[in-house]
Amino acid sequence: MEKLNEYLSKYKGFVFPTYILLVEHIDSLQNFEIRDSDVFLVTYGRSGTIWTQNIIMSICDSECTDETEFPNNMKKMPWLEYPPGNMDYSTRASPRFFTSHLNTALMPPGLREKKPKIVYVARNPNVSYFHFYRVWTKLETPRSFQEFLQEFIAGDVGGSSWFDHI
Repeated sequence: MEKLNEYLSKYKGFVFPTYILLVEHIDSLQNFEIRDSDVFLVTYGRSGTIWTQNIIMSICDSECTDETEFPNNMKKMPWLEYPPGNMDYSTRASPRFFTSHLNTALMPPGLREKKPKIVYVARNPNVSYFHFYRVWTKLETPRSFQEFLQEFIAGDVGGSSWFDHI
């Protein structure tokens, strides 16, 4: 793992926020069992992820829409790369719903071998991401939009290169 700064680290060529990176978990995704009934929402950061999660959960008639068992998006469609607590995804009933900002190289290989549903949202997030960086205390605040844009183009922001991702 290469530390880029106090806030970001690069692992296997992908830039993660240091405060939530669990290397062991990222490595374990290579053995993650995919089910044909799984549903994945894959986006680059600041590309309409939460909005799309809500749409998917509204469309899918699933037990995962039960507000008492799954009170928020993090529980309904947990992040594949950032599991809340010690959640064991294998025990979830089908269909399982997941969200991810990972690029294809870090996703479980079973995505190519099985037939899960994958929703991919592509949007150029550079202005939204700049404002997100300015208010999120766990990321370094850019001095200017021009500085952030250079880092964004170089892929030196959380989520790595938008160009590679899409």
